[in-house]
Amino acid sequence: MASLIRLRQEMGFNARLGNILDALKSISAQQFQSLERTLRLHETFFSAVETLAGTFDLEHIKHPFTQDSGPVGVIAVTSDSGLLGGLNQWVVSSAVQEYRQAPGQIMVIGERGLAFVEEYGLACQPFPGVQDSTRWELAGRVRDYALNQVLSGSLSALTIVYPRALSFTLQRVELIHALPCGVWFQERTVPRGVGEAAVLLESAFSEVLEYLVWFWLGRKLFDVFGLARLAELAARSTHLEGSSQELAHRGYMLRLKYFRQRRESIDRNIRELFSARSLYQNLPPTGVQENEEDTPHS
Repeated sequence: MASLIRLRQEMGFNARLGNILDALKSISAQQFQSLERTLRLHETFFSAVETLAGTFDLEHIKHPFTQDSGPVGVIAVTSDSGLLGGLNQWVVSSAVQEYRQAPGQIMVIGERGLAFVEEYGLACQPFPGVQDSTRWELAGRVRDYALNQVLSGSLSALTIVYPRALSFTLQRVELIHALPCGVWFQERTVPRGVGEAAVLLESAFSEVLEYLVWFWLGRKLFDVFGLARLAELAARSTHLEGSSQELAHRGYMLRLKYFRQRRESIDRNIRELFSARSLYQNLPPTGVQENEEDTPHS
């Protein structure tokens, strides 16, 4: 009886936990759909900035944003929340792999990623996780810190590692090589130069280049944070769906175990009742019985 009570309690807890998972899964799915409808990427803006930078003779400009050798700074975009499966660990693993090619510094967005980086025994610069309301402010903070590291000579290149949702059920980790500027022209077709015409600038090339990179990186991080947030919601919903299915299977197995034990208990009780009945039927009647010798003859 005690085991049946315990199984009944486990079944009740399993059912309540399943309801909670279904609610969380529904919330994540709704947040994903809402963010997907409102998220806007700025590919036209990036093309315009890169085309403008392509008019410069970057190969011959000596500037921290154009040097192609030296320590690499890696910006790893993770999350503050859990229930994402292995997505955060996947991002950190890719970031550490990129970092070890030319060790410089790892900048981690989100507390979960910070914990994973510390497991590798590496120092890093932490930043808070991405929130919809503070995405633009966070992009500016990370941009200013990273570019100051490059301008000071501590870093020579910047790489952004982040998760991206290809669909509601599929995510992958992508890399964006932000600096040096020459990688802009390697990863996409950008017009170079302006022919034989001279480019007239009131400011120095270096100042214009710094402003373009500053503007480009801030907007790029803003878009990346939005994509990472979208991947986070998709990964959470996918993970909760897997957990819900596993919980449903566990509930099914608990019900089978409960009804099997209940049936065995009922069968045992029935056998005990029939055994007792048979035993009492074979006993002589209780009370005083008359002996034939004591019975008077007529």
